[in-house]
Amino acid sequence: MAPLQESFKNDFESMHNGDRVSLEPALEYNDALAIALRQSFIGALHDVGFYGISDICLLADRGIAKPLDALIENDPEWPSLGMPENALDVTKCNGVRYGIPFSASYMVVIFNKELVAAAGGDPNKLPTTWPEILELAKRIKSKSGGIALNYEGSSSWSFMTLVLSRGGAILTPDGKDIGFESAEGLEALQILADVGTVRGHVDMTKAQARQAFLSGTLGILVDSSSGLADYKKATKGRFELGIVPFPVSKLGKVPASGIAAALQASSDNKVKLAWDYMKYAVSVDAQTLVGKLTGFQPFNQVAITSADKLAEYYSQNPELSVAAESVKNATAWPSFPGPNGLKIHRLITNYLQKVYTGAMPPDAALSSMASETRALLK
Repeated sequence: MAPLQESFKNDFESMHNGDRVSLEPALEYNDALAIALRQSFIGALHDVGFYGISDICLLADRGIAKPLDALIENDPEWPSLGMPENALDVTKCNGVRYGIPFSASYMVVIFNKELVAAAGGDPNKLPTTWPEILELAKRIKSKSGGIALNYEGSSSWSFMTLVLSRGGAILTPDGKDIGFESAEGLEALQILADVGTVRGHVDMTKAQARQAFLSGTLGILVDSSSGLADYKKATKGRFELGIVPFPVSKLGKVPASGIAAALQASSDNKVKLAWDYMKYAVSVDAQTLVGKLTGFQPFNQVAITSADKLAEYYSQNPELSVAAESVKNATAWPSFPGPNGLKIHRLITNYLQKVYTGAMPPDAALSSMASETRALLK
């Protein structure tokens, strides 16, 4: 996202003569959250922060993200920006809006069509269910394997996608206990184990898997749609991409990952400028850049539907709009309550790695993961 924010910075500074924007990049959502928590402790918060949507309420609870209802309701420009009112529901905490949703992404399945064809598959009719995908992956003979799944998603997003896609739940309805110790939770871990088995239990970090796919040595990559634009650019002229939505069961859902902007400034003069920057980030022009420079789905409906913005671009690059097909199955990205969210994420990732590498069977991993997560929720 750094090139995108640099574009925002340059455009914003040109529109606000004399004002300067400084950026502090973060590689992952967890990194951005850790930076905010550290800066809050020493009283050195940035005026605006961009975070994973699931982290907004934690930041609100800590007093880092400021409430936005008054700014939104009193801003005469807001209704004409093109942001759907219900989009802000994903950043509500106890009924109050604390963030502006900026972009969304979903887990998708990405294929190297050249390796698919070499394995006897049909590049124009890609598999869409786990049994079909895994059967094809077994037949792909390539240096880095037939398939890899990014199980390291920030804030347990990959795990949550697997569970929710099977029709399961992460938390109980009251949000006070885990909901993933279930048949659907076990099915989710079994899918991960099956992918690991096809790989011969050879682990890869998400960075290694992405690089292997881009180099043409990995047949199928299950990962975030946010990288699709970069993947298309990097593989142009070498091999064609094929993308299908993340497989879901009849009652399955997929959590929308993504980024939201949070207001952190306190003084009146900084609040005004910070709010202007946040509005620019969700404006038609800025959201058009989101669609063209990243694989994220923008929220601004004017940008999406205008022919001179993204409508024509998506019609010419249909693979970049595949993630939008997940919208019909979309649900909120859950977050674990309390102060131990980061610890729970690390715990879950550790067990996912054990399942993926064959070091622990799914049923034992689920039982241990459940009991240890419950202990951290208390």
